Amino acid sequence: MEKLTGVERLNYEKEITAPFLGKFGYRTIFNFLWASAGFVTVIFLTHSGGLPLWLGLLLNVLFIQAFYMPMHECVHHTPSGGKPSLAWMDNLIGQSSGFVLCESFTGHVRIHLLHHTHANGEEDPDVLNSEGTPAQIFGRTIAGASLYILTPFLAFFPSLALLFPKKIRERFAERSRLRGPEVARAIQIVATLHVLVLTMGTIFGYGKIVWLLWYLPTWVARYWLALVFAWLPHRPHEETTRYRDTRIFTFPGSTFLIRGHDHHLLHHLFPRVPHYHLRALWKEMAPHLHAQGARIEGRAERHALNMSGVSSQETL
Repeated sequence: MEKLTGVERLNYEKEITAPFLGKFGYRTIFNFLWASAGFVTVIFLTHSGGLPLWLGLLLNVLFIQAFYMPMHECVHHTPSGGKPSLAWMDNLIGQSSGFVLCESFTGHVRIHLLHHTHANGEEDPDVLNSEGTPAQIFGRTIAGASLYILTPFLAFFPSLALLFPKKIRERFAERSRLRGPEVARAIQIVATLHVLVLTMGTIFGYGKIVWLLWYLPTWVARYWLALVFAWLPHRPHEETTRYRDTRIFTFPGSTFLIRGHDHHLLHHLFPRVPHYHLRALWKEMAPHLHAQGARIEGRAERHALNMSGVSSQETL
């Protein structure tokens, strides 16, 4: 396929993506419901003695990380299909999922849209979390879990931040600058509610539930999410052009493991396409993306070459 430019390229992409847009998001709603059911069931069974604590903790890592995809889809209004009359549904699912993930959905909307606008650039808030090595991201996750509990108090006692190393303080200060004051206020409100839940749960004898079946699994889940949805698709976080600021990178089981975001480039190009349609869209667009010079790696590279009628030897 020849490289398309200008209006011809825009018309082609609009035509190819049209069948995947504007549909009611039954699957996103289902994803939210099964994650909710699993999360609540694990808490009930563990509290009643039906599950050992260690297993309950591990299972809730699985269920809590599953809340990210509904929250993410709600940022792009895919559950409602973009219909204004159903916008309340996007907000309800997004706020509920965010609360479980110790995340302000209101704040996440702005942060995620900034990421789309400035992917890998100096104004991309995600770069501060996702660049570096998995070990460095793990260290930031531990710092985040610790600082999050202090969030309601930092506004009144800024000196509490001195408890953390200078580099951590500088990184979090830069992240706050990129996010802006509106996001800071939204996070402050949600974090305060979370700290109240942790405090009251502990006081009334539910410390095991709020700390070991929710808060700890949440930050383990957030580490996993940082790796597969931010670090892996964007590494090495250097390019900023439309077809190369992220990539398509597939390997055996990647679509199931990363829930379609092994085709993350397509999400950046067409954010209103639900994650569960990205693989199908890739099959339609592979030759076009190859012609545009997109970052295509792993098994997907061989697929794109075959679809484009190019042998691997011709690329050497």
